Amino acid sequence: EKTHILPKEVSGLTIGSDESLKGDTFGGIVVAAVKADDKIRLKLIQAGIKDSKQVLDSKIPELAKKIREIAEYEIISLFPKDYNLEITRYTGVTFLLNKLHHQVYRGLIKDHPEKTAIKHIVDKYPGCTVGHIIETKADENHIEVAAASILAREEALKQLAALSKVAGFKLPKGSTHVAEALKKLKERKTDLSFFAKVDFRNVLPFR
Repeated sequence: EKTHILPKEVSGLTIGSDESLKGDTFGGIVVAAVKADDKIRLKLIQAGIKDSKQVLDSKIPELAKKIREIAEYEIISLFPKDYNLEITRYTGVTFLLNKLHHQVYRGLIKDHPEKTAIKHIVDKYPGCTVGHIIETKADENHIEVAAASILAREEALKQLAALSKVAGFKLPKGSTHVAEALKKLKERKTDLSFFAKVDFRNVLPFR
């Protein structure tokens, strides 16, 4: 079990944000944020919250429920249709990620009187330009980012389940074993932009 150790400079009210589905062929993208102070951080730790990569998908809903009971949160979930439209508009995922991370942060500070006092902690991704504290593996070192990763993963799983229902078969996670699913959708003359990220290289041969 990893212990979440907060650096001394990170205290008081903070917001941690993280994303899910970024590297998945199927599904769009989800960004979530969680607001926490020292008391809420302790409650999240006591609730067993940890980075979503350390949690089985079957356990994600249980932990997400605990987070919702403990902390304020904000989630933006873009399905593939919207993701593909946004990617075209902003010429790449980096701009979109920066925009979404900023939006969930703004959503949690909008009613707070001392907005500038709330630090935004972001799990670093290539091209990240948002956040006061941008750290690699922030989801392992900051409990509020870990909580955000859990909420983002839960929404991602809901997305994939909903898209699988429409497809009529279970869409695979990740991007390594997706050719068969893409082939099946193409044979049905299905609009791939409804299910997958059409800017991904492995999708191009099936468009």
